[in-house]
Amino acid sequence: MDSKKKIKTLVKDTGLFAISNFGSKILVFLLTPLYTSILTTEEYGIADLITTTISFIYPILTLAIADATLRYALDKGNDKRKVLNNSILLTLLSIAVLLLFKPAIMLVSQTIGHYWTIFVITYALFNIHNCISNYIKGIERTGLFAVQGLVQTVVIIVCNIVFLVFLKLGLDGYLLSVIIGYIIPIVIMIVCGKLYKVIIPFELDWPLMKDMLSYSIPMVPTLLAWAINTSIDKYMIIGFIGLSDSGIYSVAHKIPTIFTTVMSIFTQAWQISAIANYGSDDESQYHTVIYSGLNVISVIGCLFVILLSKWFAAFLFAKDFYVAWRYVPLLTVSAMFASHGGFLASSFRAAKKTKSLFGSVLLGSVINVGLNWTLIPRYGALGAAVATSISFTVIWLVRFVLSQSIVEIKINKVATFFTYVLFFGSAIAMTLDIRGAYLIVITTIVIVVLLNYKDCLLLVKGVAKVFDKKRNRVK
Repeated sequence: MDSKKKIKTLVKDTGLFAISNFGSKILVFLLTPLYTSILTTEEYGIADLITTTISFIYPILTLAIADATLRYALDKGNDKRKVLNNSILLTLLSIAVLLLFKPAIMLVSQTIGHYWTIFVITYALFNIHNCISNYIKGIERTGLFAVQGLVQTVVIIVCNIVFLVFLKLGLDGYLLSVIIGYIIPIVIMIVCGKLYKVIIPFELDWPLMKDMLSYSIPMVPTLLAWAINTSIDKYMIIGFIGLSDSGIYSVAHKIPTIFTTVMSIFTQAWQISAIANYGSDDESQYHTVIYSGLNVISVIGCLFVILLSKWFAAFLFAKDFYVAWRYVPLLTVSAMFASHGGFLASSFRAAKKTKSLFGSVLLGSVINVGLNWTLIPRYGALGAAVATSISFTVIWLVRFVLSQSIVEIKINKVATFFTYVLFFGSAIAMTLDIRGAYLIVITTIVIVVLLNYKDCLLLVKGVAKVFDKKRNRVK
């Protein structure tokens, strides 16, 4: 496949994933004013604690089988039926194991113990959805994946309005919306994807299971360390300063979600493209072109998020939540480097070198925990934002260096260094709310464009070509 076809396929998949993720994340993001006006900071902290804990435990209990589901469903030589059946078996076993762990989890968190039934149901549905949706992507039914994502959005929005506004169920209504938001998309994927024909008769393949686990088990410490890196700050905030502060800090993540959602859309498509084109003759050139464009778009996009962070907060955060704006600039830095790290991870997955991902995340997690332990008692949740931004920057740097042995990505090191220094400086200026902070960020955007003018020029030419082709078709 030549480079033009590769990029065309990547753009097509990105578009389909955009439909799905725009529905399931961006539109739900717009419900933030509803959540912050109805839920208290403590209630929001509880809801976030439940979802955060699920992200912690699912890699251990499922042995990260969902990651193997996508990778092995994409391999043409595998029996796709058995890939799905193997994955479902481990997913169901993980639910059974979770029930055995109830006493241990209740010791860790009495809050989760109080919401135990909701917690178990949410965990089960999250993992079943994760398993089936990865299989749908793996068999290249990206259209169906996009549709179920849109449906999920509509369901969550309608349920939130009904349960929170009309029935006034509060936190219980919010959690019930999440549950129903998983159930209906799962049913749609099973029915429209005719997965009942794949699942019945239920047939396992133990040699294939062994291969899948050899791929996924090394991912467990990586995913766990990633969860620690993304979520340990919330637990430490709860421990040091309380659930209410954790709720405010959690809602601050909603604004960087604008960027991470867009990036996750691209990364899902990129992961499929990286696997499909692994080992091709122009692999290095292809990765370099995509990464360079991604980098300049990401930095400029995040600078605009930082510039508008106060305005976003004024629109999205009601009452006691408004103070969360101060954490947004540094959390946006974290989001960008986390997304860059996710992009680079696709190269390791394509090469089936998942063990190599662990070292970078482990180092980042150690740094994150250490800095959180030092900074949160002194600076509160702002200390957590500092720790998270530094740790994700370290993860990106280590992964970039290690990935060069798999596929070389050629970048302008001098321009990249100054771009990131200015990027960090702008985030700090906005966080400290110093006089002239807005001017600093705007100036940084101009300088970043000048430093990366070649990549910007290529992007502009690429977009112009797309519009020219559309005009010609219309004519």
